Amino acid sequence: MNSLRNELAALPVREQVLFLLAVICMVAAMVVIFIAMYTAPKGEIHSSVLTYFGISLGFVGSVFGISTHYNAELEKLKQMVADASKRPA
Repeated sequence: MNSLRNELAALPVREQVLFLLAVICMVAAMVVIFIAMYTAPKGEIHSSVLTYFGISLGFVGSVFGISTHYNAELEKLKQMVADASKRPA
């Protein structure tokens, strides 16, 4: 857990806010699903709740997916620059 905190602390503020927003959105979606299960009629989830849950999952997936993709691309670019600087002129 400490390594996760350290990695999160190393991110820019913008990305920290995005990850926090994604986690809050996911937790809110799960809370809405659980509340919908226990309100009348019990055990039946309205389609609007499922739509909200699906949109929340899409948002969270896009935040994590886009962030991961561009971090990987940045690492590739850094490696290319490091390799180019090591070549003799």
